Amino acid sequence: MTDPYPLLHRLAADGDDALTAVPLPPDGRYQVVTTTVDDVTAQIVRTLRDGFAGRNPADYPLLVLGWGRCRVGSTAVTNLFGMAGAAAYYQPVKTIGRFALTGGEGSPWKLPDGEPVLFAKEMAGPYVPFEALFNPARCLIEAGWPVDRLRLLVLDRQPRASLDSWMAKWAGKIGRERVVQNFVLSTLNYARMRTYAAAEGLAVTHFPYECSRAPQETVSRLFDRLGIGHLYRPQMLTGWGAAGDLNSDESKIHHPVEPEPYVVPNLHGNADEYRFRDRSVTVLTEPELAVADSPEMVEPYRTSVRSCAQELDLPVPLRDEILG
Repeated sequence: MTDPYPLLHRLAADGDDALTAVPLPPDGRYQVVTTTVDDVTAQIVRTLRDGFAGRNPADYPLLVLGWGRCRVGSTAVTNLFGMAGAAAYYQPVKTIGRFALTGGEGSPWKLPDGEPVLFAKEMAGPYVPFEALFNPARCLIEAGWPVDRLRLLVLDRQPRASLDSWMAKWAGKIGRERVVQNFVLSTLNYARMRTYAAAEGLAVTHFPYECSRAPQETVSRLFDRLGIGHLYRPQMLTGWGAAGDLNSDESKIHHPVEPEPYVVPNLHGNADEYRFRDRSVTVLTEPELAVADSPEMVEPYRTSVRSCAQELDLPVPLRDEILG
């Protein structure tokens, strides 16, 4: 079977719309059917639309959609929104796609009643190309979610630290080469997501993991930027206890049932507060480090950093301290 990655990488780098129609072969575990990004997206849209049926545009809550590569601190951000009082969800859109990839049917996302603000993390990667390339904002908008009730929160992290974390978590499951290939695709998807958001008039805010070096200053500015400043209070940054453990019954995150291949116990650690945790890059080989340091991996991160500094109006000393 022809290796799809060279073509996928080229089309993604070029921003070519043909990318979403490329046949994606199965790997026999995380994907059991040959399909395309467009085909799985259509299945997700149909399922989401069933769950949204009968809802008027004015009845949708404000949804902050956290998107970026896996392993960029997204679970901590999801916890953060849960602690703030928003209804926080773990990949309700992507999980429907995972059922489609494994030959099943996902469940519609049943929105809670009376919740004015929702947060959902929908991360790119890591197992198969579809996960690296899917666009959760497109899925939601095509299913009927009003653009003016949606905010795209772009999450990011320094590429070396991010790829090192990918390799530590998933090399034993899909092999080192595929980890790198899907990491590259996920990173190339940043430009595609930004282009899509601009075309749809979707409001975008960038929030790299490194902002957690100064959480009081950055999170308060983030919530103001998103129009939910009333939810921010300094106390929500610490003292999470069992509520900050995704594996706990007291977790603030709504976690959907996933198809068996994707169930990974203890994938995410527990946390008691929102803060930066430095990572020593020790897992990557020299060729893998070269990938992480390549311009096509570094420049999307630099765009995230520059955009964050501007959008949150970070003072220069603070910007230099946390983002470099």
